[in-house]
Amino acid sequence: MGGILLISHGRFAEGLKESLEMLCGECPQVFTACLESMDGLEAFSEKFEQAYQKASKYGNVAVFCDLMGGTPCNAAVKKLLRKENQSLIAGMNLPMLMSFIFGDTKKESVISEGKNAIVDVLENLSMETPDCDEYEE
Repeated sequence: MGGILLISHGRFAEGLKESLEMLCGECPQVFTACLESMDGLEAFSEKFEQAYQKASKYGNVAVFCDLMGGTPCNAAVKKLLRKENQSLIAGMNLPMLMSFIFGDTKKESVISEGKNAIVDVLENLSMETPDCDEYEE
């Protein structure tokens, strides 16, 4: 599977890692780099590089970020653009990370899992729940 690096604005990446480990168990191959409000591109790039080096000890690194075009994503693009066989996926969410952790490492499949996990729960429930009037006596 290789290493996994979660990057984000604020502590979002750390929160996702914590939730991921709550559901999947310890994930020593997962690392985070978080952009703090006082960081610029250069400061975050240093954080990214340190976390990337740690993750690379597990093999190829898959990078997941919160938002395409933000500072974390831009720092990752700058680092990864010149390397071969790199993966940088924006819009990370817990279902896509769980899918990746459990062995589905195909980019298209992981992205699809993330998209499919976005649902209007109450609308889905109302379509599946029979009308209560049907059961009145």
